[in-house]
Amino acid sequence: MNWKKVKEVVTYKGWRQIIQKTFVLPDSKEATFDTLKGGDFVTIAAFTKDLEAILVRQYRPGPEKILTSFPEGAIDKGESVIAAAARELEEETGYKAKRIVLLKEFRMAYRVDRQICVLALDCEKVSKQTLDSTEFIEIYTLPIEKFQVLLTNTADDSFTNVGTGFLALNYLTAHELLR
Repeated sequence: MNWKKVKEVVTYKGWRQIIQKTFVLPDSKEATFDTLKGGDFVTIAAFTKDLEAILVRQYRPGPEKILTSFPEGAIDKGESVIAAAARELEEETGYKAKRIVLLKEFRMAYRVDRQICVLALDCEKVSKQTLDSTEFIEIYTLPIEKFQVLLTNTADDSFTNVGTGFLALNYLTAHELLR
């Protein structure tokens, strides 16, 4: 597994960057890979005190369709994961959590940055959304039983945070919070 990076070039720099990285592979051949850099971001598996999942629907330009997800967003430079999660949750949904728990940090194969998943518990609606000019987000809640069905529904590909959903359910079960 001896890889050696020999070159790195930013080929596109916009809201995100595409970086081409060239490596000498273990078999001594060279290969170039496109990687994406957009900054670390947090995904917030948020639940009300009644264990209703707080979900958002929004149009996504990549697949050109409306997708459902947990709230998520960028972690600002110098900001803690918990502070970013609290800020993004309130900005996107108007909800505030009584407690936020770190679930897991992910690295992805062709991304430079990290996805950090948290669980926000006992969330209450405290304000209106404060969205960016390009955000048009619909908020809704789903009872835990219906959320579990959403996670396992193989006919529906619109929910983007399946892994985070299962991490959240695992935490809720392990800590005996599911009734």
